[in-house]
Amino acid sequence: MADFDSHSYTPVYPGPNDDLLEAQARVCTGPHQTRPLGINASDFPQPEPLLETLLKSLRGELPESEAASAAQMGAFFAAMTLRAYFPKATQWSPAEQAAFLKYNSALTEQLPPEIQYLTSPENGYVPANPTEAIVVNALEKILQSKHLGYAETRAMCKAILSDAVKPAFKGAALIGQRMNRETYQEVRGYLDAFFGPEEVQPIDVAELTHFGQPYDGATRYFRPTLFVAAVRAALGEASLLHSVDAMPPKNGVTEETILNALGANTQLSLAQTASLITDESVGFGYISQREYCPSAYNLRELRVHIKKRPPWAATEKAQQFFSAREANYMVLGYYHIGYEKPLLQLAWERGFDAAVAVKGEEGTSHYALRLGKPSTSDRMAINYSQGFRRVNGAREDFALDIDPEIHGFDYTRSLRPEVVSAAAFAEAGVAALSGEKGHIYDRILLNTAMVDYLLGICPEPKDALARAQSVMEDGSALKRLQAYIAASNQSSVV
Repeated sequence: MADFDSHSYTPVYPGPNDDLLEAQARVCTGPHQTRPLGINASDFPQPEPLLETLLKSLRGELPESEAASAAQMGAFFAAMTLRAYFPKATQWSPAEQAAFLKYNSALTEQLPPEIQYLTSPENGYVPANPTEAIVVNALEKILQSKHLGYAETRAMCKAILSDAVKPAFKGAALIGQRMNRETYQEVRGYLDAFFGPEEVQPIDVAELTHFGQPYDGATRYFRPTLFVAAVRAALGEASLLHSVDAMPPKNGVTEETILNALGANTQLSLAQTASLITDESVGFGYISQREYCPSAYNLRELRVHIKKRPPWAATEKAQQFFSAREANYMVLGYYHIGYEKPLLQLAWERGFDAAVAVKGEEGTSHYALRLGKPSTSDRMAINYSQGFRRVNGAREDFALDIDPEIHGFDYTRSLRPEVVSAAAFAEAGVAALSGEKGHIYDRILLNTAMVDYLLGICPEPKDALARAQSVMEDGSALKRLQAYIAASNQSSVV
């Protein structure tokens, strides 16, 4: 049975209301995925009781823990307005139309001005301050199913990260853009709002690989990235990892929680992280979002209230923090098909020498130990990998399934750990780097070798496997991990 790590939060918003969350799951999605409320009498939730719940929340008739939050209502009402631009099948159902007609007067009287604006943007709204005005101006387009330019998106996201914008507008803008399907320029804007290209710092290493995994962590499969970084460091290849301690609503095991379980210090600045990467005895680093973008970290709870992942849940994986002297690489995991192309394009435009996006387990870049059904023209299998290499200034793209069986890994299924926790992952990873064979060992070995092969660092898979295994067997990869833990806690580094 899984034994999930627990994390505590200081609530910023009341609620959320579970019935409204269920409604958001249905209507706060794309033009063809939205499921109108009340199509059948047995559907839950029905529109009329839902609006009653919202009104009770506004009147203070529900306990704070059960009340619908402003961020929730912002996302919901923005979605309802935006659906007017959707195909007929995903526009309002007769039951939704009847419910809103019945409660129109009550909603008009009781909804706060910012939410009234989201239901009827044609009536206008006077922003409370210049920062809020940036988001309101963006919503004028978003609520009409229009897209923003790069500068508009970056400015809007920066405003959302501040405390000067009402939660309803934050929820509305994020859900609205998600429902509109972000353009490439919008994806760029979200990425650069957290950490812009002008902030990337050169560091004194020949090559550096950025690993971008989903910040919400693992709840099913072992998370090998940290141990892959230790193996690569022993091979003379520097890596940078980034994540958080926990990200709701999934709150899975992350690199940070594994490092904490190992006794490492995860409260390092960018400069301190760089010193670990350039340290010849260490060779890799980890940076927390709490350190590189505190305002984004402080909005973790907002993800619960808007129900759907915000656009930056995809882009934050592609952050670049440092640049190496000779070559820069990026490895990305993804789940939702379509995001891999703009993320790879971002890496190309940033000047990376090679990048690979993997449809791995739980949306990571982690390869399963069994391929299953191969990819087809309309279906990407787990282990599907695509990317590019920069050769003499030209872009050479590749795409393929990674089949572990071809490389000597004979599994009938991709095994899960008996216990899913940071402590269990830490113990299992250390055991593997100590030479203990099994599926954890094989995961670390396979992921290290395939990354180095696809990035072009090692031209042949068999050679990549052999050299990765050699540093796992001789203990040098474990020494790199131990050196990281010790160095992160030294007072001269901290």
